[in-house]
Amino acid sequence: MTEKGVSIKRLDETVASRIAAGEVIERPVSAAKEMLENSIDAGASNVKIALSQGGRASLVIEDDGSGISWEDIPLTVERHATSKISTLDDLEHVRTLGYRGEALASIAAVSRMELRSRRRDDDSGGVIKIDGGSVVYCSRTPCVPGTRVQVDDLFYNLPARRKFLKSASSELKRIIQVVQDYAVARPGIRFRVSSDGKEMLDIGGVANTDELLASLWGEESRSVRAEARSAEGALVLWWNALPGSKRVNVTAFVNGRRVQDSTIRSALNATGASIFGEWIVMLDLRPEDVDVNVHPAKAEVRFRRQGSVFELVLRGAKKALLSGGGFREETAALDFPPSPHETPRNPWDSYIPEMPKIGKHAPVSAASAADAPGGSLPNVTKDLFSDGELGTPRKYLGQTQGGYLVFDDPRGLCLVDAHAAHERILYERIEDSFSGSRIASQSLLSPQELPPAVAAAAMQNVDELSNMGFAFRLPQDEGSEQDEPVMTSLPALRGLGRLSPLEMLRSALKGIEEETDPSKRDREVWWRWARTACRDAVKLGETVEREEALELFDRLEKCREPYSCPHGRPTTIFLAGEKLKSWFER
Repeated sequence: MTEKGVSIKRLDETVASRIAAGEVIERPVSAAKEMLENSIDAGASNVKIALSQGGRASLVIEDDGSGISWEDIPLTVERHATSKISTLDDLEHVRTLGYRGEALASIAAVSRMELRSRRRDDDSGGVIKIDGGSVVYCSRTPCVPGTRVQVDDLFYNLPARRKFLKSASSELKRIIQVVQDYAVARPGIRFRVSSDGKEMLDIGGVANTDELLASLWGEESRSVRAEARSAEGALVLWWNALPGSKRVNVTAFVNGRRVQDSTIRSALNATGASIFGEWIVMLDLRPEDVDVNVHPAKAEVRFRRQGSVFELVLRGAKKALLSGGGFREETAALDFPPSPHETPRNPWDSYIPEMPKIGKHAPVSAASAADAPGGSLPNVTKDLFSDGELGTPRKYLGQTQGGYLVFDDPRGLCLVDAHAAHERILYERIEDSFSGSRIASQSLLSPQELPPAVAAAAMQNVDELSNMGFAFRLPQDEGSEQDEPVMTSLPALRGLGRLSPLEMLRSALKGIEEETDPSKRDREVWWRWARTACRDAVKLGETVEREEALELFDRLEKCREPYSCPHGRPTTIFLAGEKLKSWFER
């Protein structure tokens, strides 16, 4: 039905094409993704992406793939013209990333686009120029084999869409992420990204995904790989359990297609373990079991046997978690300090060690006293270390079988959780380093090479990282001999001695990414460093020498919050001397 007096009309072809284009091309990264997929389908070995203003002003993608014949070049910008499928049956067996014949036509409708292409065996190629969907020039021309597409002034004729674009750096970050994702799925292809004349990423051209992830995540990453198979297909996944991360980043591929899928994410969540970190999930299924034609931007698929896919991913994820320690208690939520934006709880408000109510002549051992129900620890206050007079020096007696340190103090007996105490010391040292106006830097003896993903993110945030104490040498700097940026200095922070420079940089970048308020980023970053440093604390049960134990106790005593670790667990239990006397009827 229509409103009274209003007749139905066919939309003008220009209006219809722009509406259709808006479903496929949402922002610069959408155009980049579509053209990348075309390059991959064309069998390219090298793909170059050049951007200006994050792709908003200009986006150029050039490949050395099979190219397009001169006769077919005019068809590239016609809607629903494709070389990927011919019949309806072909849609049931799609193996290529593209198949609809909409991408280039959609891009051309909302930009000023130029396409040049030549097949390797042809003597010459062709060029076509389109302005807002209208062909303004088409001719033969000499050019190198492969295809080059230049997209200028994206959404110049759709100002409503253009004003919703993010900043140039945000759009650049999205494009780099897409390139990295496809490099993981196609490690043999070399991808290079430059922005405003500066090289941002050079990745790929390696033998396999394992080698590429080692470059992307860093050689020292604690990533694990797992595989699973079923009658429906095969699965390979990688899990990089980022220390201190509270996020789950899932990059999924189905038959080489980058997708977002709730079934895959649900299977990971169903493991019942801590899955924080980065996941790469690659599913290889029979094409007829996957419906790829369910989303305008081809970002989603539908599985014919959804339950089987769920079980396959679940089995693979459990293998990875068992191998990588995801089921250990150390990865539980308690192992993470409270967010700096939350009000930290005082563990002494809720934690009161219970003491036994001893009847007359009822024997009790010191070991069982702390576990006996019904009692309470008398006179436990935050002035524990300063109450009373020290008549004789504190003595270190040794370790319990559980690893706790035992001290004989003139005021009583003290048990210390060495791990929790060391965590508190490291945490406050790092916090203190951020109390000044600027963090001091320390130069690295040997410049630190950066994985491509880290280098790209660092160059996008180089000014903010410099304020935190990092310094970099860029390829264009005088005296530089590297083709990639390297880190030359890092923050001089006490308590992070065993944290690698690359881990410090990764944590800083995660803090910058997750905290949108610039005024709070410093606190977010130090919180992440402190949380990551906690794993460097001495482990409960490790042998602690007498001098080390006494030094640990002295340092703990000087902390502002000596009675709990950053996670809220107690560091010490104190058994007052007077109470011990009463238990032994002295």
